[in-house]
Amino acid sequence: MMRELFKDLAKYLPSIIIPALVGIIAIPIITRLFPPEIYGKYILVIVTVSFLSTITVTWLSSSTIRFYPVYELNNELNKFYSLLIKLTISSVGAISILFLIILFLLKNQVSKTFLFLMRIGVLLFIVSSFWSVLLNVLRARRKVGWYSALSIWSSVAGLGIGLAMVLILHIGIEGLLWGAIISTVIAIPLLWKISFGMFSLKEGNVRSQMSWEIVKYGIPAMGINVLSWAQSLSDRYILEFFRGSQEVGIYSASYAISEKSIFFITSLFLLASNPIGFNIWEEQGVKASQDFVGKLTRYYLLVGLPAAVGLSVLAGPIIDILVAPRYYPGYKIVPAIVFGAFLVGIAHRFTISLGYCKRTDLSVLCYLGSVILNILLNFIYIPKYGYMAAAGTTFISYAFLLLSAIFVSRRFFVWEFPFKTLGKCSAASLIMGAGVYFLVKNLYFSTFVNLILGILAGIVIYSICIFLFKEILPEEKKVLKQLVQRYVFKKSN
Repeated sequence: MMRELFKDLAKYLPSIIIPALVGIIAIPIITRLFPPEIYGKYILVIVTVSFLSTITVTWLSSSTIRFYPVYELNNELNKFYSLLIKLTISSVGAISILFLIILFLLKNQVSKTFLFLMRIGVLLFIVSSFWSVLLNVLRARRKVGWYSALSIWSSVAGLGIGLAMVLILHIGIEGLLWGAIISTVIAIPLLWKISFGMFSLKEGNVRSQMSWEIVKYGIPAMGINVLSWAQSLSDRYILEFFRGSQEVGIYSASYAISEKSIFFITSLFLLASNPIGFNIWEEQGVKASQDFVGKLTRYYLLVGLPAAVGLSVLAGPIIDILVAPRYYPGYKIVPAIVFGAFLVGIAHRFTISLGYCKRTDLSVLCYLGSVILNILLNFIYIPKYGYMAAAGTTFISYAFLLLSAIFVSRRFFVWEFPFKTLGKCSAASLIMGAGVYFLVKNLYFSTFVNLILGILAGIVIYSICIFLFKEILPEEKKVLKQLVQRYVFKKSN
């Protein structure tokens, strides 16, 4: 199964890294087109759309990943697909109507610009919700190639169409929202065909035992996603309330770069490992699952920790290159955000065990405690310290999440944490970080050249340290060599 994990990681990589790069490339363009206060309003719309999607369909997505192996073994996939679509339509329709009513009631309390953007956001929410459910069916079926291709289309086409509308039609920042909507609508028919093929909507009954099982598992999973959203994004609203849209814009630009840089690693491991992990649990049992989670954590440490250190050391030049000068002060938040995101990746290894045991309700409690802590600290410190406080409280709440996840999950599922790997990775990352810091500080080329040299030096120094510490095992070298030959040299030839 570890060979399968490596294969899926390699296949999922484009679906994570290309949208992340597109998002990073978009930031210098958008921050130069629009001032922080306009960008801040746009971010609030995106955050709101994300929240609506979280409460509407992420519970269905979680249930899809969890139960697909079960219903495939029982030859009930047609019924399962039909039920997914019916539940999606019901959920999206109800939330859309409710949110439109809320916007109508608030029309005199918010600016016309913000209200206009929010109305477009409702359309984006509807199409992106169906998109999310269909993509997760591809994940469950491990159609990784199609998943990657369509994820790349969504990000590249969405940005391309959006920027074309802004630059050619001169319709303002709402063009970015329309770009995301249009690109999604174009691709949904193809995604539907690949995800489901031919099946009948008559089979699934929303009052069936299958429906109850999906809801019973999915609603706590939705709670986790809602709380995860609140932990990651609710500080934008608190910043808006106490400090204004300008600070939201400055904070969000650096946060987005940090998030897209480190969370793509976290997301990559999550995308590839969850379907495989649930298959191992269903087919091979507890011992195999324990071995899988331990090895998965080791691989995550090998990649995630040096990435967090490198991003922290190079935060200044990265932000200097990627954002307009008026957004530059936000570079100070990068270390707190990237290390917080790194801790979330470790926490996922513990909370997934609760998913195996169908105790997502306990994961909800872990996230709830973390979110309450985050919001309380934000209300205390943001009024005085602004976005720097938001970054600091994000890290503290993520650390709390990890500690609580460890405490709760080990009552049900105990696995061996790779402390030796953590020690070696920490030593190698510190050596790498110190080397990169002094190198970049003493170079006198352009900021861009210094950054490239710093990244290359970091990769070389860390790789040498890891091999000198004998952390890469012989069988892992063999698998990596085979993957490189298969996915790099074969395609180049």
